[in-house]
Amino acid sequence: MRLIRALAAAAACIGAALGFAGPAQAEQQVLEGVYTYTQQDGLTGTWTIYPSCVPTVGDLREPLYLPVACRLHVQAFPGVAGGDAVLTNGVWAYHTRNREGMKCPDGSWAPINETYEFDTNTMSGTRSTFHSADCGLPPGMVKTPFTLAFKEPLPIPVDRYPLNCEPAGLRICS
Repeated sequence: MRLIRALAAAAACIGAALGFAGPAQAEQQVLEGVYTYTQQDGLTGTWTIYPSCVPTVGDLREPLYLPVACRLHVQAFPGVAGGDAVLTNGVWAYHTRNREGMKCPDGSWAPINETYEFDTNTMSGTRSTFHSADCGLPPGMVKTPFTLAFKEPLPIPVDRYPLNCEPAGLRICS
């Protein structure tokens, strides 16, 4: 009788654990190519994205090619800053500082900080612009959604994994 109770309790625990498991997150893609950038407010342009990755090592027997060891070099158009995006909390993100990002009422310029976050599964993201209390205006933040759409492949081929790692031992890469 104790064995049956123990098995029933174990089955209930396993069932509860499976029932409380959250939805699986889809693995983010590593983008490569030329993309059309479209903000919700109508601003459009082109992003050219070059990936650069390092093969991460699992148990030293087989290299793992995961996006966690990648950077996406984003070349943006005037008015939208480019940078090196890294995978952070399941989305690609990069930060920039623009010394002349906000035009003041008197015609001078004030600096802004920008954060771009985008999901390669939905091809959408958010541009967050932060400014301090310059120009006599209160500090503020503006979040603007945007989408990305594939336009064409890169003009030159890219070796996504430029490092060659030896197949055994300590995985020395060159």
